[in-house]
Amino acid sequence: MPRLSVQQLFEDRRERLALAWAAGASGSHRELTNEMLSRPGLGLIGHLNLIHPLVVQVLGGREVEYLQSLEAGERAAVCERIATGETHCVVVCDGLSVPTELERAATRVATPVLIAREASQQVINVLRPYLQRELGEVTTLHGVFLDVLEIGVLITGESSIGKSELALELISRGHGLVADDVVELQQIGPETVQGRCPPMLRDFLEVRGLGVLNIRSIFGETAVRPRKALRLIVHLELPADGRYEERDRLATRSGTRSVLGVEIPTVTLTVAPGRNLAVLVEAAVRNHILITRGIDSTRDFIARQAAAMRGGDRDTRGD
Repeated sequence: MPRLSVQQLFEDRRERLALAWAAGASGSHRELTNEMLSRPGLGLIGHLNLIHPLVVQVLGGREVEYLQSLEAGERAAVCERIATGETHCVVVCDGLSVPTELERAATRVATPVLIAREASQQVINVLRPYLQRELGEVTTLHGVFLDVLEIGVLITGESSIGKSELALELISRGHGLVADDVVELQQIGPETVQGRCPPMLRDFLEVRGLGVLNIRSIFGETAVRPRKALRLIVHLELPADGRYEERDRLATRSGTRSVLGVEIPTVTLTVAPGRNLAVLVEAAVRNHILITRGIDSTRDFIARQAAAMRGGDRDTRGD
């Protein structure tokens, strides 16, 4: 399960947000986990909330002003609530000083308190995607992951079917390699899965007969990508009986595949002599882009054909 300690959060975003420790440093080992993302009633990060718990409580000018407006006893009680329970970290923003009662409560229960010079909303905007990325569930799939026309495309299929050769041709046509063989996929949002390459395999593509190729060295910096959101899966398959048979020419081999709970559109292409798979993959990507914009060419053609047939029937009846 993905985990992130408060100490690691501090180190990763210290320069970006000008972070510093204010209290509770002994709790720096506290860990935020993937399970927290889906726990009912538990928010990940936001401005101070005393009703619905947040893992990371952020205090800006208004929140600190609210605390200062309370009577001493009530302020101490509220600070106790902030520093305990589900709270794993408190960030006081806008360059403000940490209220004394909050500092005491956090020190007593070892709840980390950080201060940031940035505005509270900016801190939330920076930390929310960072936390989602670091804590998102991770899985691996076998295939080749590419950036084709700015769309993340995962090419899958049985071993030796030609995935790497197809990827090499697409790269030679100006598209980019993200990962070959093992693709790490991580959910970074409710409907977004991002793919990346394990460090050991970065920049490499294995092609039978040529061995392992360093794509960055051969094609240059623009031929590789560090990561990409997965938007389309292209599955390669061989004909069932070894022969490519003509199917219904208007039938599409498409559907969806669930990856980390996100439904990813899929297109199946049959591998056969004479088929230019690189061109077909590019066309599939372009068609996917149109579909996301509400344009379905096959549906539109069938509708036009049906309308023409209805018109022909009316002409015949008129005779």
